[in-house]
Amino acid sequence: MKDVLSVGAQVREIPWADLALDSLSPEQRARLGHDWRHRMEQEHLAVGAFAMITQELAEVGCDPTVLAFVAKASCDEVRHAEICRRLAVSALGASAVPARVRGTPKIPAHAEQPMPVRALLHAVEMCCLGETCTGVYLTTMHEHATHPTARRALEALLEDEIDHGRMGWALLSTADEASKAIVSRELPAMTSRALGAVLGAKLRCERADEALYPFGYVPNDEAVALYRKTLDDVLVPGFEMTGVDPKPMLELARTLIGAPR
Repeated sequence: MKDVLSVGAQVREIPWADLALDSLSPEQRARLGHDWRHRMEQEHLAVGAFAMITQELAEVGCDPTVLAFVAKASCDEVRHAEICRRLAVSALGASAVPARVRGTPKIPAHAEQPMPVRALLHAVEMCCLGETCTGVYLTTMHEHATHPTARRALEALLEDEIDHGRMGWALLSTADEASKAIVSRELPAMTSRALGAVLGAKLRCERADEALYPFGYVPNDEAVALYRKTLDDVLVPGFEMTGVDPKPMLELARTLIGAPR
């Protein structure tokens, strides 16, 4: 049977044998490893989310190219989870990282909406919000990273995540005006689920640890600031360009952040 990392249209070789963390202290390794283990869990949850969206879009019908990308995304996320697992194991040891992850995401059913709108809402929350922000975050990790293994691993994640975000924007741009009005109305709740914990986090200055930067580490305070900037510079213009009113989302953001924007 093929290795998980060899499954997919594109295979990026990652020099796992070169990933030596001997220079890091146990505390540094733990910080790095727990970050990767958490991302492994998030990537696994995305498998189920994309599978659900694929089924919904197949039911209502959509552009074949978009449907192909959405269907491929589930496989991408399995591969991403395995990359993150290997990075976590390198820092924490195999006994501290599960070989298999269980679980599916808790996604609102939007049962009151017809299936085309339901599928659109799920794609906007997953792709326009979640995957777009993940792409920005991984880009920052890649900018920090100098270790060849970390850089190649991040490139393998990033090249897929960018496409995952684009799928949502492509679907949204072709939606009718009534559906876009529903998206605008639902944006606060979607933003709260997808980004609320980060947008509402207190900006505690974390002690810079230069030893972790080569592995793509992003301190918490930098991550919070990055997500807030992404809201202003990427999400708001994106929704405006696709004809969705972002004002309800911005009102929620002001409440979460607790400061005038």
